[in-house]
Amino acid sequence: MAKVVIIGAGAMGSALTVPLERNNHEVCLWGTELDERIITALRAGEYHPKHNQPLPSSIKTYYAYQLQEAMEDAEIVIVAITSDALAMIFKRVIQYLHEGMIVVSVSKGLEYSTSGDITILPHILEELLPNQLKNKIPIIGVGGPCKAIEVVWESSTSVTYACKDVESARKVKELIMTDRYNIEITEDMVGTEICAAMKNAYAVGLGLAEGFKNKGGFLHNNTKSALFSFAVAEMAILVKALGGGLASVVGLPGIGDLEVTGEAGRNRTLGEVIGAGLQAKDAIKKMQEEDITVEGYSAIRYGYELLKQLEPRGKLSLKEFPLLAGLYRILYEDALAYETIIDILQQCTGKYSWDI
Repeated sequence: MAKVVIIGAGAMGSALTVPLERNNHEVCLWGTELDERIITALRAGEYHPKHNQPLPSSIKTYYAYQLQEAMEDAEIVIVAITSDALAMIFKRVIQYLHEGMIVVSVSKGLEYSTSGDITILPHILEELLPNQLKNKIPIIGVGGPCKAIEVVWESSTSVTYACKDVESARKVKELIMTDRYNIEITEDMVGTEICAAMKNAYAVGLGLAEGFKNKGGFLHNNTKSALFSFAVAEMAILVKALGGGLASVVGLPGIGDLEVTGEAGRNRTLGEVIGAGLQAKDAIKKMQEEDITVEGYSAIRYGYELLKQLEPRGKLSLKEFPLLAGLYRILYEDALAYETIIDILQQCTGKYSWDI
């Protein structure tokens, strides 16, 4: 039995209490200041507000001010914080880390490093570690098709744990995996994390095609399927440019996660309402007012800026990414969604080759 501390009591962090409890670990769920309502509900024996489902009664819950207490004797730390707040919260956790611990990040997205470059989130965490802990605490990234509520329901799920320290990844796999929560191991951190971030961006595009039915009165499944294929191709080019492997793109982190994200969720919903005719700025404002974080919105911007960062270095060409460039125009420049997607399909058809 191990003591596992989950940082962040939102959807995914709380969901992982289920497989951990199944394996009889000591599970501590710590909530940020924004999670106070969740921790209060769980302590009162109520359902988790985001899942509308009960969590295992054996887990221990902690408010934001109880971080030191939660972290005492921790062996595994699972970070489940939105990408925009990840660095801020991790800085509070660092003082309780020590050699021998393992950090698992289920956060997905891209962020700016201290050098100003856009990079994957595990690299941000590694960068924040003090010198005495660098290369002493393995950091594992998680990708693959994994809806949090389905982990709570114990629907059979398969995910990818990525780490350059394979033995540490195997250790965590042994601690968390159940007959319903399956884990594969890879050393391809770059491929896993780029797919984890960019599938949110491309899922907004798949949602656009869903929304077009409300505009034209008929389905656009042909359009959605083509966009899916082009999204996979662009992810493959980006992953290869950054030194990742194509196996991640055509596996669980890429195709697998893109498929499930395009079926349902906040990213697909954002695309759908824009595809139905709402201007992007109004759609984003509405979701922000409802306190809904849409990772795909920022992923489109970070992804597009990453392309512009890599092009001068000869890693890739912006011309290879008409879909992502089009999504950027729709989301950030208020380009007309329907007309832009028609143009994207004309540009993309016949453009890609799988000998990338």
